[in-house]
Amino acid sequence: MEQAIFLKKERQELAKGCYFDFCGFSKTLPYHSFGPAIRQDYVLHVVMEGKGTYHVKEQQYQLQKGDLFLIRPGDSTFYLADGEEPWVYCWLSFGGPLAKEIIERSLFKEDQYTMVSAGISAYIDIILDCLHYSQDGLADELELTALTYRFLSVLLKDGGKIGLGNQKVSSPLAIEAVKYIEEHYPENLTVEEIARQLSVNRSHLSRVFKNQLGTSIKEYLIGVRINRAAFLLSLTDDSVESIAYQVGFNSLVVFSRMFKKTTGETATNYRKRMKNEASKNLSLGALKKELEEQEIVSWST
Repeated sequence: MEQAIFLKKERQELAKGCYFDFCGFSKTLPYHSFGPAIRQDYVLHVVMEGKGTYHVKEQQYQLQKGDLFLIRPGDSTFYLADGEEPWVYCWLSFGGPLAKEIIERSLFKEDQYTMVSAGISAYIDIILDCLHYSQDGLADELELTALTYRFLSVLLKDGGKIGLGNQKVSSPLAIEAVKYIEEHYPENLTVEEIARQLSVNRSHLSRVFKNQLGTSIKEYLIGVRINRAAFLLSLTDDSVESIAYQVGFNSLVVFSRMFKKTTGETATNYRKRMKNEASKNLSLGALKKELEEQEIVSWST
């Protein structure tokens, strides 16, 4: 589960150079993940707070505040929020005939996927500006195209460094286990069942998973269930007990204890808070205020 605000635009007139695709901000819960997935365009993420891991091309990168990570078109990627310090990040997606040439002139050249920025505030400000232009039509498309070029200009001028720290080989087995858990978390899953489905030894799977993701399979499964429960609490009127069973818990007491341990608040309080925040409609001004309160708008490394 993540608290997110984003903008997605359909391309209309301008696709000959670089074009804007979508952008947004996200504050994730522990173990929130995305993927494995393949994108059609470039997506550049800016880590504003917390930590997480990024898996691409059989490599794993440990990332933190001030890091950038790039998703290239056609690459299968997976990224996961830390269990104790889940990350807050923003992103901008872009494409077009010039996109690859510009990327290859930045620190992301030659299949580089991460970098440490010299300062992330300019990226954040541009993405905030993009959220002003949500209307259809050529005028807003021109504004978003201009902001995309400005964003890429900031990238080319960024005096940071290539992100080589905490990199290790990514295991396809761990990713397969993640995929299986994501698809079957409502069931009565056990480590033995997952290992059997993947045709591997239980101990070997547990060891590889822990080495790759920094958490046990059991802890990750709980995180997935709590993330899904948070989503249902936010967007449905189902009872807390019903949601607990929907996401795979066999006991409301256990669910309530694990939800509070993971999120820091009860399921009932979480639902109330999320509904109150939704009533604000997450305006741009409210978003800026929330980001400023978290001291993440003006950070630099």
